[in-house]
Amino acid sequence: MRGMSRMHATPATRLEVDLLGEVMVPADAWHGAQTERAIANFPLSGERTIGSYPDLIVGLLQVKQAAAEANARTGMLDERIARAIIRSAQSLIDAEATNLFPVHRLHGGGGTSANMNANEVLANTAEEQLGGRRGEYRCVHPNDHVNLHQSTNDVYPTACHIAVVRRWPLLQKEVLGLAGALQGFGQDAGEAPRLTRTCLQDAVEASFTDLFGGYVTGLDRGIRRVGAAVDALHAVNLGGTVVGQSGGVPTSYFDAVIPALRDVTGDVGYRRADDLFDAAQCPDDLAAIAGALDLLAHGLRKIAQDLRLLSSGP
Repeated sequence: MRGMSRMHATPATRLEVDLLGEVMVPADAWHGAQTERAIANFPLSGERTIGSYPDLIVGLLQVKQAAAEANARTGMLDERIARAIIRSAQSLIDAEATNLFPVHRLHGGGGTSANMNANEVLANTAEEQLGGRRGEYRCVHPNDHVNLHQSTNDVYPTACHIAVVRRWPLLQKEVLGLAGALQGFGQDAGEAPRLTRTCLQDAVEASFTDLFGGYVTGLDRGIRRVGAAVDALHAVNLGGTVVGQSGGVPTSYFDAVIPALRDVTGDVGYRRADDLFDAAQCPDDLAAIAGALDLLAHGLRKIAQDLRLLSSGP
């Protein structure tokens, strides 16, 4: 435009141009223009990035692998490009390269910047694999190739589901370990009597088996509740693109992407949500996880408070 000077790259920067204009990106950055805009638009101010959540990054990369695989299987994406994207994603997962994802964890746009961060990093790593130069996107393009037949609105929710499904076994193991320890305490104490309390007053006699057995039952119930909510997250809206309309993608891709996701994650439980329009606009399945975890946390706190009171006498 008249009156406007064009930006110029320096040894420390490179110039990237997209539909929104020109952006200076650090020369050595694996991300591109969209990510650089997000960094400027959503300053961290000491807060966490999406890279602070490794399982979320794995989820994003696995979605990209599944999409590339589905597009390759159906002839929608050149096999050479698809393999470069898939290899790049796996190398990032193996290297735990979460530092390449500097977008604010609470950035606006429903996850668009996170999606583009993944698209750009994968495009640049695949670009160099195929002999190109970082930031040029001549061999592999973030939108045209990495994000082919996808939208932030099906990529990001699916990645969030994968992150929770991946993380739950770690918490489950710890809670089961606690339940086992409490069960052991109850068995060791056996039928030794103790006074219960109601309204903080000494009440009737009960055994330690009763006390710790009750704790174990409560924890088991909490584990089952969270586990059921986690299993429900295997229903994903991948393939529904922007608002849950499957007509926005080729039928062959739509049919192939969920099986590809199962292969990539090694989890045969993944399935397509029954109503993609509902899944795109209502993330109550993630809210159910939050509610179940909150109840479990209240149960754990109750046990801790009981034991603190028990240790105070008589």
